Amino acid sequence: MDNDSRLTINDIAGALGVSKTTVSRAISGKGRIGMKTRERVLAYINEHNYTPNAVAQNLAKSRTCNIGFIIPGEYQIIDIPFFQKCMFSISETASEMDYDVIVSSVKGNDIRHLERLITNQKVDGIILARTLEDDPSIHYLLENHVPFVTLGTTELPGVTQIDNDHYHACIEMTTLLLLKGIQNLGLIGGSRTHVVNRKRYDGFIKAHENLELPVNYQNIYLDLTNLAGIERAVDDLLESGARCIVCMDDSICSVVLNKLSREAVLVPQDIKIASYYDSSLMEANPALSSFVTSIRFDIQEMGAIACRTLVDLIHAKPVNDKTLLGYNIILKSSTQSM
Repeated sequence: MDNDSRLTINDIAGALGVSKTTVSRAISGKGRIGMKTRERVLAYINEHNYTPNAVAQNLAKSRTCNIGFIIPGEYQIIDIPFFQKCMFSISETASEMDYDVIVSSVKGNDIRHLERLITNQKVDGIILARTLEDDPSIHYLLENHVPFVTLGTTELPGVTQIDNDHYHACIEMTTLLLLKGIQNLGLIGGSRTHVVNRKRYDGFIKAHENLELPVNYQNIYLDLTNLAGIERAVDDLLESGARCIVCMDDSICSVVLNKLSREAVLVPQDIKIASYYDSSLMEANPALSSFVTSIRFDIQEMGAIACRTLVDLIHAKPVNDKTLLGYNIILKSSTQSM
């Protein structure tokens, strides 16, 4: 059969019923893969005269000693502390391993900046700072056999992931609230295209299920990305008689608290407040840090582990497919029983 230039890694993976990463590892000869699987993939490739694309070949030929850190272009000011802590930790760890860091961004489905880094051979691997439900960056990196790790969870197969254990953290925190007798919870969250928000939502629901308590779905407000939408949700929750507002992150929490302050609604006397994420915003704002119950993660540890894992991938060393990091529940006066 003549070489079919239209044949892709996706085609090969689909035909053989394996992941794109498995095909990539069989082609490159790097990474963990069984001998029989490798031989099966290579036999299919030989049969169809498949030739890896130029991007993959170029990456295999050279080393830049650079890694890319890709942040979402649509980040908010409130996200900056997270990305800063990650970047500093990644840069420090990379320097210890004789690597430098190039920072770039992608915005939604526009991954041109990422593509330019790869096609111009500027980096040896990539750390993605956020994962989407159907992430075009992940698809591109898998297709082009680029070593990469994600800061966040994805359901796409064959991806090396470093993440905080948001799901179990949110289960534990919500369970603590419910066991304190604080029921009829409201939940305010951001875009469900971000995997982390879906994990937080799932944890909220699972805590109720574990305790066999009903979920008031009318008190759940998701996909809120602007101040007006969050404030309307607060109005609705106050009117519905919710006893506690659980915020998916501290950016939402700060809007909620400001709204309650303007309306002269007292916390925790009139309504209780909790946040599924405690960042440096909490530390910098005494009005938040002094009394908001929240979940704290070690972002610097996350960045360091991601960097070391990526360098191991670049050098074809074995790595864990998924690493989940721990957390601490910070109980404050905002959820005290009254």
